[in-house]
Amino acid sequence: MNDIFAFNRRLANSWWDMTEVSLAASQTIAARLPMIAAAATGFGSPHAQRETREMVTEKLQATAEGLQAGALQTAKATLRLMMGQADATAMAHHMFDVAEAATQPARRKARANAKRLWTSAG
Repeated sequence: MNDIFAFNRRLANSWWDMTEVSLAASQTIAARLPMIAAAATGFGSPHAQRETREMVTEKLQATAEGLQAGALQTAKATLRLMMGQADATAMAHHMFDVAEAATQPARRKARANAKRLWTSAG
């Protein structure tokens, strides 16, 4: 029964993380959109152009980190399954482990960007 409660806590935490990242992404987009528009028209400041370049670079970096972490966690989950941890609850926890590992770099970056951009804007 404890496994069910632990699973429910993970599900609730996952929902909260998703909500928090959605808000952070919205804040980041709102802060960056004027800079992107200015850089695209050629009227952007050097800061706006640098921010646009960094935006693309960090997305690629977070994607690569997420792929690597997700692949490693998938290998760990596969090993656990081969060792007999294959009941439904354990499988669900393994899937959460993979999802959390794969999305962690992007979640971390989204929160950091929102904090940085809104702190420097305000």
